[in-house]
Amino acid sequence: MSADSLPLRCVCGALQGALAAVAEPRTRGRCYCNDCRAYGVWLGRDDVLDAHGGTEVVQTWPSRVRLTAGVEQVRLMKLSPKGLHRWFAGCCRTPIANGFGPGRAPFLGLQARFVAPDARPRLDELFGAAHGVQGRFAPGGCPPGVHASASAGILWAATGMLVRGLWAGGHAPHPLFSPDGTPIATAEVLTAEARAALE
Repeated sequence: MSADSLPLRCVCGALQGALAAVAEPRTRGRCYCNDCRAYGVWLGRDDVLDAHGGTEVVQTWPSRVRLTAGVEQVRLMKLSPKGLHRWFAGCCRTPIANGFGPGRAPFLGLQARFVAPDARPRLDELFGAAHGVQGRFAPGGCPPGVHASASAGILWAATGMLVRGLWAGGHAPHPLFSPDGTPIATAEVLTAEARAALE
């Protein structure tokens, strides 16, 4: 792994990879929406959500992420048939990333929990502070310093990342989709009743 990459690792270490920390438009956020919180609850890990129910994500291009070991541990779930693809490690239920199918968009919401613990201090240096968004959904009300919805700055940065990614081919190679657009794991799709039970 080069010096300009961040190591990626699930909690138990079976699944590993790297994020190329090169200059490109990126955003780093902490989301408090109902879906992200439900996903954290579904994973059953106490270390995924913060005290207000937020989860931290670094938005980057799929081509910047590679998996180097334990790919057979990758699992996929969706909160609904039309929901985001939500990837996690089956070995220890560490969240990996969120994204769209069939893997042709230059967008991947990499879960900060998947960054190796000793490398997480570099997130501030490389990506800036995490901006809290969708705080209106947080239990107990919007946390201090968190935007009630997605701020204009976050939306502008995300749009810039997508536009540049389309031009640069940032969608491929995709670590979680085959070249034909097939996900590398079969999705577990929650029923409406199962999704409601996570609230």
